[in-house]
Amino acid sequence: MSKILEKRKLCIGLVRRLTDEVGSFTVQDIIFETGLPRSTVQDWVRRLLEEQQIDLVESASGRKPARYAFRLKPSLPYSACKRIFTTIDTAREIGEIYHNCSSEGAVMFCAFTHKKAEGVITSTRYEGLMLREKFRLGSTLQKKIDKPTGSSVVVERVDLCGDKVVQTLKAFGGPAHSLTETMKNAKGVLRVELEDKGSYTEGRIFTDPLEHLTIGIDDTDTEDAGATWALSLSLLDHLGESAEKISHKVVMLNPNIKYKTAGNAASFLEIAIDPTKYDEIINKSINFLRTTTLSENTAVTVLHGLKIPNELKKFANNVRAKEVKSSDALKTAKKCGIDVFEVTGKMGIIGAVASLAFFESNSEVLMDASASL
Repeated sequence: MSKILEKRKLCIGLVRRLTDEVGSFTVQDIIFETGLPRSTVQDWVRRLLEEQQIDLVESASGRKPARYAFRLKPSLPYSACKRIFTTIDTAREIGEIYHNCSSEGAVMFCAFTHKKAEGVITSTRYEGLMLREKFRLGSTLQKKIDKPTGSSVVVERVDLCGDKVVQTLKAFGGPAHSLTETMKNAKGVLRVELEDKGSYTEGRIFTDPLEHLTIGIDDTDTEDAGATWALSLSLLDHLGESAEKISHKVVMLNPNIKYKTAGNAASFLEIAIDPTKYDEIINKSINFLRTTTLSENTAVTVLHGLKIPNELKKFANNVRAKEVKSSDALKTAKKCGIDVFEVTGKMGIIGAVASLAFFESNSEVLMDASASL
């Protein structure tokens, strides 16, 4: 370490100690502690002020010297929200907000307070450190919110303004910190606009309008090798930065089907994408599976949007209860607007279509082949 860096380290350590012990310090205090020339100490103090390592807490006045204090780092986390992004289902005027948080406590707090509030959030759920909040586009509030309603944070409205999604939130008391210091640092947030309203802070969070896709995958293995759940997880990783990753799930289907390879499970992925990148992402997915599958019956299906059609739920229940044909899966897919891709064959279409009906299901329903939707 150079002598300059050594002196800088010593100087920072000294001003921090003095601040801890007496609350502040003067140039003379540093001279007394170090024996350095006044000009040198003054130069270091000037540099530390420019670097925002210290603050001027009291200006010089007459014979009274200026006093300084070491700037403590904030005790609150730099960003409790790692990612925030939004999907929009414009045909149904609904959407979903996703918060990828840094702690379970943050997820639980937001899920509780947003659901309790009288805002436009219709449902909340969290999976691991991912909070998911369904909403209605536009304001549906019957009254103005300008005071706490039993919840400290209210998502008052969500609008699609041109090519941006704008969330309007109101925060009362301490939780306003989540608007001012946390959300603005999350990946996916384009900008945050804040306005102090006196009794509360109003914030507008800007994100891109993404499309929610559920991708069903089945029949990638053989009786001796491979696993659809593992290969689908590899696909999610393969997509990289081209998609926002929401979930990877496994769903158990009819265990009594004679042509099953093991327990008869299909997999599905949930991702959020730029709608203009759909063809690119699907081609990338198909090419990956075509080169890695061990089966001659691999298929992929895609459900667009946030609504699970009733016809699809009925088909999924049938797949769990009895043997169905790939032609039945194709008919259901056509009725429900599902895209179907034969990667290496048709048999996988059945499980790939059925799996799409479960993207809102909890783990108990996913793992219980006897459960109905």
